[in-house]
Amino acid sequence: MFFADRVPREARDAYSKDAMSGILVAVMTGMTFPFVVVIARKNLHASAFQIGLITMAPVAGNMLSLVWANIMQGHRKMPYAVWPWIIARSLFFLVIFATCSPVLVGIIVAYWLVCSVAAPAYSDLMREIYPDGDRAKIMGYARVCTAVALIAVTLVSGKLLDYVSYRYVFPVAAVFGVFSALAFKRISAKEATGERDVQFLPFVIQSVRLLLQDKAYLWFCAGIFVFGFANFFATPIYGIYEVDVLKAYTVRQSIFTLVMSGVGVLSYFYWGRHLDEQRPEKIVAVQALLWTFYPLSYLFAANWWALLPAKALVGFINAGIELSYVTGVIHFAPPGRVSQYQAVFLTLMGVRGIVAPAISSWLVGRHLLSMHAVFAISAVLIVASVGVQAIGFRYKALTQQSNQ
Repeated sequence: MFFADRVPREARDAYSKDAMSGILVAVMTGMTFPFVVVIARKNLHASAFQIGLITMAPVAGNMLSLVWANIMQGHRKMPYAVWPWIIARSLFFLVIFATCSPVLVGIIVAYWLVCSVAAPAYSDLMREIYPDGDRAKIMGYARVCTAVALIAVTLVSGKLLDYVSYRYVFPVAAVFGVFSALAFKRISAKEATGERDVQFLPFVIQSVRLLLQDKAYLWFCAGIFVFGFANFFATPIYGIYEVDVLKAYTVRQSIFTLVMSGVGVLSYFYWGRHLDEQRPEKIVAVQALLWTFYPLSYLFAANWWALLPAKALVGFINAGIELSYVTGVIHFAPPGRVSQYQAVFLTLMGVRGIVAPAISSWLVGRHLLSMHAVFAISAVLIVASVGVQAIGFRYKALTQQSNQ
């Protein structure tokens, strides 16, 4: 597998299977997700509320993360990652029946709800199969393979969907998604972390306490909460603006994905190296500050191609965000409690991902707020999130000094 010679010998087998799984799921992703909003809005005339549902779906299931983390305590984590992936990706076979927007939106929402079961387990698996000090770098190599495959497949799919109905393309994509999960299942991971048979209510109370007791982790989560709220507040409006105002349909969406993924390929090398060397709060604050340019770009974009610099920037930042969130949680979590820390993190992220797009979609759908106002509010909130991360970084530094 590509870059295997750069991976420590003890992690090469896991890396090769992880990278192959990533390439296969990139084929599925490239055939589907860049075009979901376009198909829902342009072909099926989805409402602003339905576009909001598509936007919030990836994080809505996170509200149940504490439930899944509690259930998997003391058990091997691999089955809790693989089986939800298989079930979720198989739902795309049903797209052949999606001839109206409620059906397509329902399938997308169900996909993300089922996928969310795997998230706490995935973080635990990353800690188990990759060594400390090299984890972000190795994950970056795997993401490079994924990104390259995503670029190629998205370019082909953008043109393909002009001639072949999504009702046939999406079910074919599901086959690759299922094989991706089966490839990941071949990774050797046997550690069972956490205490088995812990009752749910005590588990939740313990989870709330860990957030209150670990103040550095609290500030880390708070900063990301504000940052994510700002992004999700604008995300459904981005999609509507691109389709309705800038006329960015399937081919143009594939160009957006090409730019983001192309920049992301190179960015994984940068972020993977720096995340193993820097504190996560510092990295996340820098990422958020750079992201401010994205909503501001929509304020002034008169043509679809005017967004290309912003899409390039997002490709650079997204590569770091994907790695920094996973490695950030692992950084703060004590051994054996990664799933629980990740569940707390995801629950908070689920709240922001449900509330923010629901508010913006409702306001814009009823003409109470303009799309440009949404972009401006998003930019202001992103700047505020940088301040929150700075406070957390300062708090951690003062705590370390007092303990010396």
